[in-house]
Amino acid sequence: MASINFTPDKLIHHIEDGSRLIEVCDEISVSLAFGCTEGSCGVCELTVLDGKSNLSKITDEEKNYLLPEDLEEGMRLGCQLKIRQGDVSLTWEKSKKS
Repeated sequence: MASINFTPDKLIHHIEDGSRLIEVCDEISVSLAFGCTEGSCGVCELTVLDGKSNLSKITDEEKNYLLPEDLEEGMRLGCQLKIRQGDVSLTWEKSKKS
């Protein structure tokens, strides 16, 4: 069993290993927004604070949208994420790119 700490909402939610983040967010009330759900709009851009190794691999959609340095800092697209196992902490409160 995995758990996600949605830090902006001060909520920890336990899920089955391998769950897609977008599906989890559809089931519970969190403030993370989604747009296109296909990895091309960036509405669901977030930062992984802890547990990067517990997530699915970075997708081609994320590589196409996010800058390499953003990926290195832990930025991901929520619509592309699966929580493979373990604990993960996420945030999306950040200054937007100009």
